Amino acid sequence: MPVPDAPPRSPHRRRGLAALAGLLVLLAGCAGGFGGLFGPRLSPALEAQRARLADALRGTPVVIEATAERRLRIEVPARHAFEPGRTAVKPALGAVLEQFAIGFRPHAASTELQIGAPDEAGAEPRLAKERALNARAYLIGRGVPASRITVLGRAPRAGLELLVGDRAPNAR
Repeated sequence: MPVPDAPPRSPHRRRGLAALAGLLVLLAGCAGGFGGLFGPRLSPALEAQRARLADALRGTPVVIEATAERRLRIEVPARHAFEPGRTAVKPALGAVLEQFAIGFRPHAASTELQIGAPDEAGAEPRLAKERALNARAYLIGRGVPASRITVLGRAPRAGLELLVGDRAPNAR
């Protein structure tokens, strides 16, 4: 028995709904299977780290994002990371590294970290490398395995950069 006041169902409307459903399925498949129409998709371990850091560091100037290479990128602005001309980790950077270490340790066997540090105009070329090494030492002191960390030296951007990627299954 038809429902009173219900609009009549037309074949065109059913085809339109079916086409919309098909488009949604296609988009969902592309987002997962082809690197994502809606941005890069991180592995579960990296996504868990991203979500935890985003929550812990909400309201700070720290950038937390997925890269096109499916890596997690964390950038701490230079002014919060190091004093001008110095290599010691500032307390603000220390707080970020502490939060990072908490989330990294459980996934250390399956992920790897690269550290790049900011340089300064007119500074000695080794400044960025020493800053990155100090950030590495700080993380090792917080339980991050040294074997999971690579120091890049100079960061491509103006802040301290942590790049976290999934480790290849056959890597040592």
